Amino acid sequence: MEILSLLVLWLHVIAAVIWIGGNLILAMVIVPYFRKSLPPVQRIQILAEIGKRFEPVVWGCIGVLFFTGLVNIFTAGMLTAPPDMISTFMRTLLIKLMLFIVLVILTALHGFVFGPKMSAAIAGLDINLAELPPEVQRLRSQMSVVSSLMGVVSLLILLAAVALRMGV
Repeated sequence: MEILSLLVLWLHVIAAVIWIGGNLILAMVIVPYFRKSLPPVQRIQILAEIGKRFEPVVWGCIGVLFFTGLVNIFTAGMLTAPPDMISTFMRTLLIKLMLFIVLVILTALHGFVFGPKMSAAIAGLDINLAELPPEVQRLRSQMSVVSSLMGVVSLLILLAAVALRMGV
C-alpha cells in the first residue's frame, strides 16, 4: 500500500509541476522574450498556438490532480491522527481545494473565453502592426489580469500543498 501511495503522490506532484510550471515558464520567460522581440500581432498568434498545444496537457494534468488528490485525501492517515491535527489538515485542505477550483475556473476562462476572443480579434490584422487597436489592447489587458491571477493562485496552491505536508 505504501508503494501505491507513493506512486499516487508522485503522479500528483508531476501533474502539478507540468501544469503550474508550464504556466510560470510561459509568464516569466516566453511572454517577456516575445514582448521584446516580436510585433504584438505576431506575438499573440504564436502565444495562441503555444496555448492550443499546451491546453490538452493542462486539462490532462487537471484530471490527474483531481483523481490523485482524492486518493491522497483518503490515504493521508487522518483516521489515526489526533483531532487537532485533523482540523488543521481539513482547514488547509479546504483552502487548497478552493484555490484549485479558482485556478480551474481561471484556466477555463483563459483558454475557452479569452483565447478564442483574442484569436478572432487579431484575425485579419497586419502581422507587422506596431500597435494593437484599442479593443484588442483592452482584451489583452483582461487576459493579462487573468494570467496574473492564475500565477498568484498557482503559487498559493503550492504553499497550501507544502503546509499540508508539514501539518500546518
